[in-house]
Amino acid sequence: MDSKERAQLIREANTAFNAGDIRKARELFLKTDYKDGLIRLGDHFMYDRKLPMLAFGYYKKAGRQDKVDEIFQRMVYALSIWLGRDKWKQPASANQMDSSTSKPSSLLNPDDFVVHPILKAKALEILSSNR
Repeated sequence: MDSKERAQLIREANTAFNAGDIRKARELFLKTDYKDGLIRLGDHFMYDRKLPMLAFGYYKKAGRQDKVDEIFQRMVYALSIWLGRDKWKQPASANQMDSSTSKPSSLLNPDDFVVHPILKAKALEILSSNR
């Protein structure tokens, strides 16, 4: 598709989205691979409809790794609550202080998390049962 046709389809998709026609907007945003539109769809499903698993796909397709990571962290947190807080260990870095500001370090690295073996086993069990 040429750039003129793509621009027209994106305008049409934006109009549909603003009018509440999510299906049409979705079809056109996906057809044109319009990243901002896909992010808008993700935000719609994440915040307006409270359906993070639908939002996940749109964020992933749009390349918004920060949003994908946020959903992943929420899922891990929800799973830890469901299994019991005693099975979840806080990352070692959460208790560390940033020497330059004398405040707790806010940068989290996924490798810093220590997952209790029961939590890990249950997560793997759930993932394997959904295949």
